Amino acid sequence: MKAIILAAGVGRRIHPVTNGLPKSLLEFGGATLMHHQILSCQAHGIHDFVFVLGYEQERMRQHILEKVPSQRATFVFNPDFATTNTLYSLWLTRHTFDDDFIYFNADILFDPALLALLTGKWNHPRLLLEESRCAEEEVKMVVNSDNRVLRIGKQLDPESCAGEFIGIGLFTQNVLQNFARHLQSGVDEGESNNYFEWAVDRLADDTVIEAVPTQGLACIEIDFPEDYHRALQEVWPRLATRQGRCP
Repeated sequence: MKAIILAAGVGRRIHPVTNGLPKSLLEFGGATLMHHQILSCQAHGIHDFVFVLGYEQERMRQHILEKVPSQRATFVFNPDFATTNTLYSLWLTRHTFDDDFIYFNADILFDPALLALLTGKWNHPRLLLEESRCAEEEVKMVVNSDNRVLRIGKQLDPESCAGEFIGIGLFTQNVLQNFARHLQSGVDEGESNNYFEWAVDRLADDTVIEAVPTQGLACIEIDFPEDYHRALQEVWPRLATRQGRCP
């Protein structure tokens, strides 16, 4: 099993906070979001990584290599990072689809215990679901009574959705050829500036994808300044307390 972490974007929506710093380098408790993600993976036995970089790629590469040995890190450059989105970035990694992988957006602060819900031997993909009422901005999921994902995307009616996909999910080796085909279709159909959930939504038509509730464990995707402030004031203190640290 490996981790694929997408960290190519500019993060324009949070520039009032970052002042141009890649948002995965925002710090919580003396460690960056990127380092938190890497250390959480390593604590759960995941030591091989694929990183998609774009904006400030050299700075990001050096920062990553502080925690990941170079032989364990594969770097993929997205030269079109300013005009594409996560569908295109993940499509660029398709040559690494040779084993189960856990997908991460690089801007998520989360309880490491969430990874225990994804690691192990599974026969189908699993996406972490925060069960709550959703706003228009969030990636939402429609699921059936067995927690099978029926639809996923931003444009879904919040009233019909079970909650938010938090940007972390397991993709199992047995679906990767089909998944790569859907990512390719997205690129071919001009969806390169779309989110990777475009391809996941199509994968769900003929593949069992399970929505796995987060069970109240803390997590937040940091897109806007208000997300960052909530992460500092609410989410990080919860995580620090669970880890026996001072917030």
